Amino acid sequence: MIKLAMIGAGGYAFNLIKWIWEIPDKFELVAVSSNPSRQSPGRSACQEKGIPVYDTTDQLIAGIKGKADVIYVPTPINTHFNLTKKCVDAGFDVFLEKPPVATIQELDELIKIVSQKGKSVPVAFQYLHSAMLQELKKRIVEGRYGKVKRVKGMAGWPRFDSYYQRSEWAGRLRMNGEWILDGTINNPLAHMLADQLYLAAEQPDAMAVPVSIEAELYHGHNIESEDTSSLRIISDKGVEILFNTTLCSGSKIDTLVTIECEKAKIDYSAFSKATITLANGEVEQIEDTAEKRINMLNNIADRYMAKKPYLVSLETCRPFMLAVNGAFESCGCYPNGIDKSFLTFTKETEPAGDTVKTVIKGIDAILKNAHETGKLFSEVGANWAKKSKKIDLKGYKKFPVFSDLN
Repeated sequence: MIKLAMIGAGGYAFNLIKWIWEIPDKFELVAVSSNPSRQSPGRSACQEKGIPVYDTTDQLIAGIKGKADVIYVPTPINTHFNLTKKCVDAGFDVFLEKPPVATIQELDELIKIVSQKGKSVPVAFQYLHSAMLQELKKRIVEGRYGKVKRVKGMAGWPRFDSYYQRSEWAGRLRMNGEWILDGTINNPLAHMLADQLYLAAEQPDAMAVPVSIEAELYHGHNIESEDTSSLRIISDKGVEILFNTTLCSGSKIDTLVTIECEKAKIDYSAFSKATITLANGEVEQIEDTAEKRINMLNNIADRYMAKKPYLVSLETCRPFMLAVNGAFESCGCYPNGIDKSFLTFTKETEPAGDTVKTVIKGIDAILKNAHETGKLFSEVGANWAKKSKKIDLKGYKKFPVFSDLN
């Protein structure tokens, strides 16, 4: 049984609290911290169960000394480094929400701190824990399908204006001097990028290491970061990784990752299904309907209690952070705004009130074309798209390097 404390009790943190309550044989939630001015539903739910609720993180850390083993950090991206460091310095292990941090230098420093303190910090990329994805990884490592040649990914997840109004850090590059780099690659679709890097590597429990990247980053919404991205990554083993996504699609387009191997093609869709087509025409289908977050929490708990290495550690995530930072470097750190002549704006009604849906004209077809042909948006004729520069990531250690953003 792991005695767990949670920083935060609203939004995604409250969802985590409810999932943790579903597996009482693994976790005991012993305390949470929650800003009283926000009146989060998780705060009152914990109080009703008699779970101590602290107003600040500092009060939480002081109050759980000797009462908790681990602190879960599911807070905004720009707070991950400082909060994780604070918890580790206080003697706690940490379960850290994805993405681990915003920059490669923060990640490297955190790896060093955690190692010096003798603590452990798994990162919550939940889909990497699925039984189906682990089976695919096992087969790739075994060489069952031959060498991996290319991994393509696409997704269109429409997000309304309300999505960016839910918090002050949403859609931001940085805030109060701290990097955030919010967007498709570092937030909602970070899971797909992590999965692609993981499946592109033929080594166990590892992601493919990017050595170069070309990245086109755009925004249709009135934000400073990106909501539409097109990446070409080359790994140290020569595997090409294509990532084409948008939050401005007309309809929802489920994630689709296509792994092209010497002896097979694997279509991994919606984080739950895989169709494997062998060179001889034989087809196999695998499906995983388990709740991915509960599965992840179970996996992390089992490994924590058995003192086994985590599937996704801070070290595992270094290639992911290289890809994220390299992508922003490639576009000069400032994503390109898409002219309104290429956009449509539609009024939508949600339970909380009216909002606006922003769509890039023709993006659904552009997205599918880019995926099928293995090209970037600028290479398939999107008339708002702009070619970016290729960035060499060998020896890359600090963001930003190749722009005047500081």
